[in-house]
This record gives sequence, C-alpha cells and structure tokens, in this order.
Amino acid sequence: MNATRTVAVTALAAGLAATGCSASGRQPTTVISVAPAPAPTATPDIIPITPNLPPLHIDAPNPKDPSGTPVDFAIRYLNDLRAGRWHAALNEMGYMERADVDLADSEDIVGMDVLRNASGGSGHLARCTWGKQFATDAVIIRCGPLNVVVHVDTRRGFRGVEVSDFFVAGDHPGQPHTHASTHLV
Repeated sequence: MNATRTVAVTALAAGLAATGCSASGRQPTTVISVAPAPAPTATPDIIPITPNLPPLHIDAPNPKDPSGTPVDFAIRYLNDLRAGRWHAALNEMGYMERADVDLADSEDIVGMDVLRNASGGSGHLARCTWGKQFATDAVIIRCGPLNVVVHVDTRRGFRGVEVSDFFVAGDHPGQPHTHASTHLV
C-alpha cells in the first residue's frame, strides 16, 4: 500500500472512531478531509563539490587602451622589454593578449621570448627611439641599428601590441619581429 493510501485509511479509521459511527445508521457529525502525503524529495546521487579556490585575480589587464599612437606604445613596449619591466610591457599589449599572458602568469617568459625574436636572436636590443606605421596592423621601430616590426591592434578597446605567433615572421619579410613564437600566447 502506498503512503497516500496509508494516510487516508488511518485518517478514516480515526474519524470513524472519533464520531462514534456505527452500523446503526447514524450520520457522522464530523467531516474529515484527507490530503495526499507530500512526495518525498529526491536527493541527487552526486553532490557537486565546490572547490575552495581563491577568487580569480587579474592584476595586469589595465582596462584602458595604451595611450598615444601605435608607434608610441610599440616604442614603450620594446623599451620596457629591454629594461626587463615585464609588467609595464604587458600593459602596452592588446587587451586580449594582455589578459591571456596575465592569466598564465607568463609575462616574463613571453617578454624574454619576444625580446629574443625582436633582437634577431641575441636577446639584447638597443634603445628604441622612433618609428612609423607602415601597415594597418604593423609599425616599424628603430632600435639602434635594427628595424623591428611590431604588430599592433588599433581597434578601440583592443589597442596595443600583438605578439601572438598567429602573426608569422614572414608576413613582413626582412625584419625581426616581436612574436612570441616559442611560447604560445
């Protein structure tokens, strides 16, 4: 017998006993309403475990675009790399790459990799002093005797230096590039 029937039969028996109903044909003076028993609540077989992790903290992505022209932020980026100011260089990058690099906590690794590529392999770069934009997505920056191609994003909200290996070194031949080709961004 299911739970609803058990409750109904028990309530009916109690009602009959309380009213003194008998076979003599008297009408009961008490009316009993029986509601169905509440359905048992199902508990999930698997209880999700919430990890006790600290909140995600992204300290680098400055929500603002780098200031100045693409040439300005490309020069600052390269000079920050030269000086080992990885975090400062990170703030000159395009927002999406900046966030990716920061989440991976790899601004120093990516910075050294880009510096090696920009210097033509030596890892040492002379001070960068001037440049010009020669394509919608690229500037050329003069660093001592080297002309370094720096890819840039100029869209508002995404402006900054781009170093992803998506921009292959052969796209503007003959010049060192600021790609992070050995560490995927």
